[in-house]
Amino acid sequence: MSLLLDLPGLTVVAGCLVLGLGLAAGGPPWLTAGERLVIGLVIAIVALTLLGYGLALGIGVTTGLVLLLAVGGLLVGGFLLSRHLPRWRSELVPTSWRLPAAVVLLALAMGYLFTHAVEVTPDAWLAHYNNTWSDWSFHASYATTFVYGHNLPPQNPLFAGTPFRYPFAPDFATALLIGGGWSIPAALIWPSWAMTVLALSGLILWARRLTGGIAAGVIAVTLTLLGGGLGFWFFLGDAARRGLLTTLTHLPQTYDRYPPPVNIQWYNPILSYYLPQRSFVFGAAIVLTALLLLTPPLLRTPFFDWRATITTIRQSWRHWTLKSEAVAFIVAGALAGVLPLFHVHSLVVLGLVTGCWALLFPRPAWIGFFAVLLLVAVPRLLMAIPGDPGLSKEHQYPQLMLGWMSQYSFPSTGYDFPVGFWLKNTGLFWPLLLIALLSPLALNRRARLIVAPFCLVFVAANLIKFQPWDWDNSKLLVFWYMASGVAVGAMLVRLWRATLVGAAGALLMWLTLVASGALSLLQFLPPQGPAYVWFSAEDIRLASEVRQLTPPKAVFVTGADPSNEIAAYPNNPVADLAGRSVLMSYPGWLWSYGINYGQREVDIRKIYDGGATALALLHRYHADYVVVGPNEMAMLHPNLDYFTTNFRLALHTEHYQIFAVPPP
Repeated sequence: MSLLLDLPGLTVVAGCLVLGLGLAAGGPPWLTAGERLVIGLVIAIVALTLLGYGLALGIGVTTGLVLLLAVGGLLVGGFLLSRHLPRWRSELVPTSWRLPAAVVLLALAMGYLFTHAVEVTPDAWLAHYNNTWSDWSFHASYATTFVYGHNLPPQNPLFAGTPFRYPFAPDFATALLIGGGWSIPAALIWPSWAMTVLALSGLILWARRLTGGIAAGVIAVTLTLLGGGLGFWFFLGDAARRGLLTTLTHLPQTYDRYPPPVNIQWYNPILSYYLPQRSFVFGAAIVLTALLLLTPPLLRTPFFDWRATITTIRQSWRHWTLKSEAVAFIVAGALAGVLPLFHVHSLVVLGLVTGCWALLFPRPAWIGFFAVLLLVAVPRLLMAIPGDPGLSKEHQYPQLMLGWMSQYSFPSTGYDFPVGFWLKNTGLFWPLLLIALLSPLALNRRARLIVAPFCLVFVAANLIKFQPWDWDNSKLLVFWYMASGVAVGAMLVRLWRATLVGAAGALLMWLTLVASGALSLLQFLPPQGPAYVWFSAEDIRLASEVRQLTPPKAVFVTGADPSNEIAAYPNNPVADLAGRSVLMSYPGWLWSYGINYGQREVDIRKIYDGGATALALLHRYHADYVVVGPNEMAMLHPNLDYFTTNFRLALHTEHYQIFAVPPP
């Protein structure tokens, strides 16, 4: 895969790396070198992204901004390294190579998957996973609108003229790389890869804190990447009929999802979260960083010792001093507070878990954690959470619901028995988790109390709908699964080490947990992996001409028929590659974010029908250009005579015509 990595973009990556190493070197000694490294790198990425956004509000996303951030990261990181590297150098020599080897293997495996997300060819950009083909389109639009559309402070580029509620910071990080000369595919791929590796490395390190070894953490990584339900059972039937080798090399179906009445909804995590959902991987890295900061002090905090905690607060409020552990709580609170800019569901997870931890393990430092969290998070939450007025009842949020996706299994009763539903969707995961949390077989009491609050996330995701599409509650459930995977991993390690029969049983149980996910991933790998045209050479050329010939803040009318979401395509070269705002984009995204697009749906149809009403609507929406391309021709059937007669043809390619809207 040929990816252009230009020098300014590389310098900001170097600045981020040096800053992260400097923060790690100066970190508290009660954290291990590996923990400090993950924490330092995540904080560096978050800090430079937010600093870059703040500066961009004044000067825009330019090469100068990218170089300024790079120099700042290099200077601050270099200063910290010069002060602390001698002390840290001895800690960098690992006593065991198992952890570094696991991280390197993880980085290589995820690197292979991410570098195959988009393939750049002379004829097209090809996506090799269907979810990245769709999801990365809107991520590309958000990133390019910062660079090419000067969309600062941002409005929603996919629904022009409305507030931007989506957590945009991950895509702003990508915008910085594009501004530094990187290609759009490269700028999407490498930050996602880096944050995925940091998140999963943090998971291994967190598990080591709780269990004393890395085995449970490594198992937890395999579960959070490949964990699934009992869909592999259908593979056994296919293999019996068609032959094992033939079925493996030409998989006839996807084994991680089945509609009702089977109703398996727990999709392959790599394909559903880690590869396509860029906000999720940033959120996961930030959550694991907070866990690494908070867990060591909690392991030493007396259980439910509220009397001593209240006494300490009363005695010290006039002469408050900040110890290193208290600073760690404040830093963790700040990281949690910026989560609405990166991934709101991650904040829900941290809020539920840390609230429970604060009750179980009271200490004065929690005051600093929650004070900083609320101070930073609330302003953005007030703007980002509410949906548009006028949404239909089924799309309103938050609202109560009974069971995540289980109500669709049986139309006659409208309900799928929860125990059976979750056994189908997660197999032996829940039974192993219950044994691990309710007995001392795998974890000590303190570790069980630290992991158990993640079950509150599971309960919340089964009782409250947090977005219009209830399947999106899986963005919470994946964190429950990730953290609980440590307990399940510890249980499997205990069985493995018990007896020969226990080892065989543990291996068989692990295989049943990852089989469905592994088979689903296999469908997208050579030799049977598909390729989807993300953008053609004509699309890329059109986007380049739009950037050159139209104003950055111009608004375009473009897209497929909003009344036909299934047939509509999410890929839009004007919005995704040119960085221009569009009147309305793919409706499948809009309703899932709580956007009421009903009136625009009607008005876009009228615009393409032509006539005096069309021009009045274009002026009302402050639209500057109308795009007539393959999707518009196939689904909206525009009145070409009207546009060619009354509008100036601003630019065109073989299959696209873009008309300039006449002034009022």
